[in-house]
Amino acid sequence: MRSRSILLALVSLSTLAGLLQATLYYYGGRAGNQLGLFWPLIFCALLALWVDADSRERHDPDRPFEFRFLVFLFVVPYLPYYLVRTRGAAGVVWAIGLAALYGLGYLLQWLVHAAR
Repeated sequence: MRSRSILLALVSLSTLAGLLQATLYYYGGRAGNQLGLFWPLIFCALLALWVDADSRERHDPDRPFEFRFLVFLFVVPYLPYYLVRTRGAAGVVWAIGLAALYGLGYLLQWLVHAAR
């Protein structure tokens, strides 16, 4: 259940950050430097926490002792491998979905720009 709550927080915060960026873009502003600096760090930290919690729930026997440390260091390059290894072909869809969550703010800004 822990991995689901982390994933829910990741989706919720990504949606809120994307809506904030789109709203600021609509009114002629830009997302502040704080959001631009901290959002990628928060997203990667939540992603690493989710991978760690998900692998614990799957009872992966090949998990090395330093797995948590390695996931926090290399979450972005490791994530596609982990998703495909644990979920098969559906892991590719998961990877695309997580990439879309990360870029949701840019996508919503583009949609606002196209709608004007």
